[in-house]
Amino acid sequence: MEIFNCPSCHQLLRDPVTVPCGHSFCRRCLQGPGAERCLDCKQRLKVRGAKDLKCNTLLCNLLEKCLPTEHNVNRIKRELQELLSNQEYEDAAKLASKGIVMAPEDVPLRILCSQAFLALKQYPEALKEAEVICNLQKQNPEGFYRKGMALIHMDKKREALAQFHQCLVLNPQFSDARREIEQLLEDVSCHVPSAVEDLLAEVSAYLKSSSYDTDILKAPLEASYINHTSASLKLEGASDEEKNSQCLMTTNDLTSLSQIHRNLMDTEGLSPTENDRLCQHFKLKDTEEVDPVQSALSLQDLLSVSDVECSLCIRMFLDPVTTPCGHTFCRECLERCLDHRPYCPLCKQSLREYLKAGCYSITTLLQDLMLSIFPSEMAERKQLHLSEIAELSSLVRNVPIFVCTVAFPGIPCPLHIFEPRYRLMMRRCLETGTKSFGMCLYETGKSFADYGCMLEILNLEYLPDGRSLVETVGRRRFQVKQRGLLDGYHTAEVEYLVDKRLEGEELQEVEHLNNMVYQLLQDCFTQHSHVFVNHGHPPLKENNIQDSPDGPSWCWWLLSVLPLDPSYQMFIFSMTSLKDRLLHLKHILSVFQNRP
Repeated sequence: MEIFNCPSCHQLLRDPVTVPCGHSFCRRCLQGPGAERCLDCKQRLKVRGAKDLKCNTLLCNLLEKCLPTEHNVNRIKRELQELLSNQEYEDAAKLASKGIVMAPEDVPLRILCSQAFLALKQYPEALKEAEVICNLQKQNPEGFYRKGMALIHMDKKREALAQFHQCLVLNPQFSDARREIEQLLEDVSCHVPSAVEDLLAEVSAYLKSSSYDTDILKAPLEASYINHTSASLKLEGASDEEKNSQCLMTTNDLTSLSQIHRNLMDTEGLSPTENDRLCQHFKLKDTEEVDPVQSALSLQDLLSVSDVECSLCIRMFLDPVTTPCGHTFCRECLERCLDHRPYCPLCKQSLREYLKAGCYSITTLLQDLMLSIFPSEMAERKQLHLSEIAELSSLVRNVPIFVCTVAFPGIPCPLHIFEPRYRLMMRRCLETGTKSFGMCLYETGKSFADYGCMLEILNLEYLPDGRSLVETVGRRRFQVKQRGLLDGYHTAEVEYLVDKRLEGEELQEVEHLNNMVYQLLQDCFTQHSHVFVNHGHPPLKENNIQDSPDGPSWCWWLLSVLPLDPSYQMFIFSMTSLKDRLLHLKHILSVFQNRP
């Protein structure tokens, strides 16, 4: 079940929140000052502060199903913290006792329970809970601090001083314990040093002079061999909730004793065998190896494919993404919904900022979970998707058709995409790798004309609201053989047009005609330059008029810039005879040249 552990605190996820980069954490782990960056990959979070993100509802449901006890205990701890903050101590003590029955070894729960008993002035019960904490986690300074607080209220100040001493040895930055020590030393008119090392030495000397059994002071020092000093630093000035979570953060790194510890206990006399025994005795639980196969099998018994289905397509998640409102969908399903309205499909919360960021990262925890539990189903789901993409990638069958205007081979055609159906079309063209779609003119009664031009996407720029600016260029002409409809946009089975091949005298005749009409174009361009000012210079004349199956590119440039009726444009466009096309262009230029 370690797959449900938080990457930050390494404990079971509590109120799991998925940040925009796709990693999931406990909500409490995202409460710190570094919430503008992911705690795992350090990526800057583009979508508002992580504190504003909602809990991942799917992960919450999976946790409740796979780990019902742990999930309920986490819920109890949340309620406990609210009760304690509202000073409802009796209710807190009852709830804590109920939680301990469910999870007797849950240290943060017992810490909260000890707090409740202490507030109710039930000091023996608070002391009992603190002793259990110390037995469960001998390195936990919070346990010794709680013991000290209970003892000091029971007027056992010397015993309390010893517990605070042990707490400060384990964590020299535990400010509350230090404050209690200073107060107790002042009460007995002892010197209160400012340095922690000297303060601990003063406590040790006082207890020894008071005939207190100082052997008990050495117990935490053994544990300090493997206590991570950096983790202790984080507790200074922290809230109770942060202390409770931090006290469980452990590491298997072995560190040497600090100067504080060396002043109190000389370890140079320890043999390597004794050191090894101490390290082995205090080895942390999270260093134990867990068989991933066994964990996966147990999860497989608890979960079914229906637990990881998208609520939109009712199929197993493919590239699951989680919105700021905490709902999870297939990435493609969510994108299609956002094409229509920038709101969550389930709760209708606004996702304008999420859409603006354009960050649809896969929820890694859910993806890893599905791969480990349902590998064959995941492979089947992926294969189905690839089959659908392969079918969409055909440039003959099911060609997506953009119904708008007349496009020409070799001529740029900038587009502003705002309709949901065409947003989907553009994404699919990029996903399939073809980067191509057909452009046809609208025609009454047929949805679109019988002839069109393939456009290739050169660049696509998304706008914050989901619209896009697309740079395309015309490629091949085609004739529509069969019409269709897919997810709101038109499709067609097409046949590409090819100019008739010319040979011998006919080729020479058409080449002469090509040169004559091109010269006529140059004359018109010089004579009426103001007409062409927005279109630039005409393309250069090709040496071989049959290099392209669509003929010379300058013909298409001329046809695109002349103010002709679209139906007449389509008539010339559909011709497969270069000679006929040149004759029509010659006639148009002659008329145009004779205009004043």
